[in-house]
Amino acid sequence: SDVKSVESFTDTEVRLYTDNGDLIIKGENFTPEGYNNENGDFSLKGRVCSLCFTTDKKHLPDNFISRLFR
Repeated sequence: SDVKSVESFTDTEVRLYTDNGDLIIKGENFTPEGYNNENGDFSLKGRVCSLCFTTDKKHLPDNFISRLFR
């Protein structure tokens, strides 16, 4: 849940932009089950080997205040 957008999707890797940062899911035989843009629910089918959250700030707006606090 809380998925803002699906950045990329292959049968071995999914990259999602969430409220908490970027989520990278790695595994095998991924197939999309569904994505609801209204409530941010995303589901997939396959074997998940790893989940990795990154708090990269590339999705934040680039304005004076955001540059000040980098």
